[in-house]
Amino acid sequence: MKNNRELILHTVIGLFIGYFLIHPISMVIHSFELNPGENGLTDLIRIFIENFRHSFSLHMMPMSVAFATLGAFVGLSSGLYYKSIKKREHMLYGKRQLLQQSIPSLIANGENEFVEFKSSLRHDYRQVKTDKNLELVVLKEIAGFLNAKGGTLIIGVDDYGKILGLSDDYWSLKKKDKDGFQQRIILLVSNAFGKDICSKIHIAFHTVQDREICTLYIEPSPERPVYLNEGNRTIFYLRTGNVTNPLTTSETVKYLQTRERN
Repeated sequence: MKNNRELILHTVIGLFIGYFLIHPISMVIHSFELNPGENGLTDLIRIFIENFRHSFSLHMMPMSVAFATLGAFVGLSSGLYYKSIKKREHMLYGKRQLLQQSIPSLIANGENEFVEFKSSLRHDYRQVKTDKNLELVVLKEIAGFLNAKGGTLIIGVDDYGKILGLSDDYWSLKKKDKDGFQQRIILLVSNAFGKDICSKIHIAFHTVQDREICTLYIEPSPERPVYLNEGNRTIFYLRTGNVTNPLTTSETVKYLQTRERN
């Protein structure tokens, strides 16, 4: 009963709207159409009151029941839709909670073929300053996952699994929060690999040890290989084991031929 309370409420509200609102209004509109010459304010008020009252008469009961039924049906449909939205939100919340619990385990297990850590997007912890060249390092890892089997890139965690957070990266951005951070990543990926590749990068933020980190869930790109421009060179990166390596031209051709056959 408790689970159906919202359905009942929506249905009852729809029934009342159909009976007490839609039906009388439709009667008034119909009457105005039958009396187009009566345009005086007094006539209009009289027609409105008479037809509004007439809609609740015993004579109009079948029509009232029809409108009430229609309203109840619309209300029931609204309730079902609302219930489905709530159910979906509940499922998404559960998945977020489960993912939040799994992130520490993912970090604790260390880097592997499908997981890579990066201390930051653009903050150099050694020289304690912003270095935009570090963004190229992140793009290399993204390219490597795209060209392989996909994977997870966690930013804000060093090679040993220590949680560093993103506060220094935020500080270096024009918009100094996670929205600005996400916009920066999307811009980098779009400029480096094309806008279509952005759909393969799924960005999420998590709080671990009271510090915010960013997780990039990267799908593989079997449709086309992804190359990264570095100066005058175009390089193909591939994730192999827990390392992302550049391939020579001949290695790239051989790998792509093998991938096509598979």
